[in-house]
Amino acid sequence: MTDRRTFLSASGALALSACATTPLGSSEATQVPAPRWSIGESWTYRRIDAYNGLDRGVITRAVESVTEKGIRVVTRQANGAVSEDAWFESPGIQISGTLSEDGYVVGTFAPRLRVYDFPLASGKRWEQQMTRTDSNQSRYYLTASTRVEGWEEVHIGGRAHRAIIVRRTLRLGPTPAHKGDLHREELESYVPELRAVARARMFEWEVFLDHVAPGYRLNVQLESFTLA
Repeated sequence: MTDRRTFLSASGALALSACATTPLGSSEATQVPAPRWSIGESWTYRRIDAYNGLDRGVITRAVESVTEKGIRVVTRQANGAVSEDAWFESPGIQISGTLSEDGYVVGTFAPRLRVYDFPLASGKRWEQQMTRTDSNQSRYYLTASTRVEGWEEVHIGGRAHRAIIVRRTLRLGPTPAHKGDLHREELESYVPELRAVARARMFEWEVFLDHVAPGYRLNVQLESFTLA
């Protein structure tokens, strides 16, 4: 019989699976302080479809303003179209923005979404429960579970950089584009020297009453950057 217990079993199994994965990279005591973002800094990424390896073009994230209201980070496609307009209270603490490339998971977060709980260090974890309010003033319940893993070496433009691995699992709930309960995992390699992620993998799935359906999958790789 399909009932609420089936839903809880499926979503619970996925959550436990994410938590049970062996941490990647080499663990060490190094702590990563919060970066300082400046107007004009930008990072350009190549996007690759993780299902078929097709090139999905480039995006550029740029710091467009730093004021008492917060830090505005705008993401644009190669043709200049805006794909995300995000606000941060400080680097790592997000006020509003987009949480999925495949859907309408956009809005303001209460409390603020703690994307990075600086200082970062291997083994650090944090959990959050919050709401997202969209432009129609509809509210959605969200959860986020984040774990800092180990260190690895990444290469950008032929140069090696040290990166710390961050794994984040989000439960985004139902959205207009998804009938099931939308979940998302992000696996990032954050480079302190560059004040940004060097590469990331995003994987989404929907949990229904009687099954789990794989969804959007994307890999991104930093290609170039401009720092102040």
